[in-house]
Amino acid sequence: MGTIDLQSLMAHWLLPSFLGAVVAFLLGLIWYHPKVLGTRWLEARQIKPDDIQHHSSPFILSFPLWFLTALFYVFLAVTLKVHAPEEILLFSCLLWVAFAMPPIVMSSLYTGYPFNAVAIDASYQLGGYYALGLVYILLDNYGL
Repeated sequence: MGTIDLQSLMAHWLLPSFLGAVVAFLLGLIWYHPKVLGTRWLEARQIKPDDIQHHSSPFILSFPLWFLTALFYVFLAVTLKVHAPEEILLFSCLLWVAFAMPPIVMSSLYTGYPFNAVAIDASYQLGGYYALGLVYILLDNYGL
């Protein structure tokens, strides 16, 4: 592996990772909004909106976790030379099937987490992987 200069590191690794994390995080804000799937998610978990204690911890922790996910996503895509849009979308699905969906489903089996809530959470994770892929496609193939 050759030397990597700061400009290359920023353009090919950090920028796609950061922007991908931003898009995946924003997708979550939309995904769990009461007018999208938030109300169904609460119903599936048998929680009333008044039962929720609003605090910033989930928001503070979610973005760095998406950023960490995005760093590994970009690392794998670059290392495996996955660049074509259709390859990136397939790559997103494969990563989700291998690393995101199984832990969500397994934890639900042990905790009794309702299937509808699992489906909403797992599909959000897939959407997040697609968001990472979309940003990667736009930056890698189109220089946006």
